[in-house]
Amino acid sequence: MKLFQRYAFRQALLPFLTTLAALTGLAILTQSLSNLNLVADRGETLLVFLWVTVLAVPQIVALLLPIAVFIACAVALNRMMSESELTVAAAAGLSRRERLSPFLRVAVYATLINLAVNLFVQPTAYREMREAIYEVRTDIAASVMRPGEFVSMGADVTFYARALGDGGTMTDVFIEDGRGQSSTAYSARHGQIIRAGRGPVMQLRDGVVSQIDESGTLSSLTFDSYEFDLTAFIDPTDAFFFKESDRYLPELFNPSPGDVARARGRANLLSEGHYRLSAPLYNLAFAMIALAAFMSGPPRRTGYARAVALAGACALLVRLIGFAVQAGTASSPELNWLQYGIPLAGIAGAYIVIHRPARFAARRLSPHAAGSA
Repeated sequence: MKLFQRYAFRQALLPFLTTLAALTGLAILTQSLSNLNLVADRGETLLVFLWVTVLAVPQIVALLLPIAVFIACAVALNRMMSESELTVAAAAGLSRRERLSPFLRVAVYATLINLAVNLFVQPTAYREMREAIYEVRTDIAASVMRPGEFVSMGADVTFYARALGDGGTMTDVFIEDGRGQSSTAYSARHGQIIRAGRGPVMQLRDGVVSQIDESGTLSSLTFDSYEFDLTAFIDPTDAFFFKESDRYLPELFNPSPGDVARARGRANLLSEGHYRLSAPLYNLAFAMIALAAFMSGPPRRTGYARAVALAGACALLVRLIGFAVQAGTASSPELNWLQYGIPLAGIAGAYIVIHRPARFAARRLSPHAAGSA
């Protein structure tokens, strides 16, 4: 790599890292606001809140990488154009390809990072996040462990514990279950919520179960240990399963019948799989569009604000079309090739814009050259 190319690469790399860090921080702040209910409503610790927020970062980074590439190329090119550094490099004999290669190298690195995140990091992080959220949403203990208070668990069940000890052990537990035709009361010296194979249960020890039957007769039975089933108090929508965004690429292209049923069709899985492979191409597309704003003609003394604004609008349009195509492939899998075609069309269009003006200039000069000869 020549000295100028190393210099230009550093000029683009620093804005890229700075922009990516700033946008990621802003996105994390926005994401964290939606996770505040984990602390406010569920009574979870700040550590759980931070862990769930951090696990969402890989997908955020994957979405922001093309934007960071575009901004980095635009900032670096604008500064180097304003200080005539690219003009001097051209006068020194560097070809157009050599002048553009440092910026494309940043885009290629971003593409590889994006691909690695999409294929490996995001599924791993999202699986961890899905398990953490499931644990929070099905944490019955967080909603009933209020020492000295009567807590309603559903419409007909009331829970009470006098004190809460180490390890979640409750003392002097009382449960009134009014479901069904008869009312049942459970009182125990100790109780603890545990996760059994069928779901969460409250394990009561050293207690009495009392029941009034339909005839009004009271019957009591002592027990050493009893398990009170709590699965009825879990929202059925909180059932644990991996979504399309949580699956690795082989699981998306070769799903099991159960995965197809949960995804409501194979088309959704294929759409996600092709998106994982095609989305990194937008890094190259955005870089080429940014380069087209500065390299499509002679240097402009009036600046490049209008050209950059037009390039940004084109990049945004290309990305929005890509999102629309991705949504359409969920119902029309035969259109999945368009997920690759849209960014490739952006790359090809920017390439034409960059190189066609030179060809037009050559054609315009050729008649004059012939006449003078």
